[in-house]
Amino acid sequence: MATMARSPFLAVLAIALAVTALSCGSCPPAPTVAAISPSSATAGSSQFLLTVNGNDFRSYSLVVWNGSFQVTSFVNSHQLVAVVPAAEIAQPGTVLVLVFNPPEGGTTFGGIGIMSKPLSITGCGSKNSNAVSFTIKP
Repeated sequence: MATMARSPFLAVLAIALAVTALSCGSCPPAPTVAAISPSSATAGSSQFLLTVNGNDFRSYSLVVWNGSFQVTSFVNSHQLVAVVPAAEIAQPGTVLVLVFNPPEGGTTFGGIGIMSKPLSITGCGSKNSNAVSFTIKP
């Protein structure tokens, strides 16, 4: 009887370990920003396209402008293009630009008949790049 009681537990443990290994065996590196273009604009100008060059960009990466996500187009793993609205450059100053990669893998939920709670495994977490300065001239 004792052996039969442990078998379902060992099966669930083996499944949990297998799902964990698949969910995040190797998380991708954080993105890196090498350069932005343009690197400055005049306050009060109209909206413009910001090109961000770097490494480890994903098709779902987002450009973050002074803490706000911008509409971002993926060109390739080394380049993104974002729309910077005129309202974001209304006043002179310096803002920070970075790239955000949302979490990969999401969360996997699995229900196994003998478990009282669903199995929950979280994938790779989100990652931010280094920040680069953008100057808004008077």
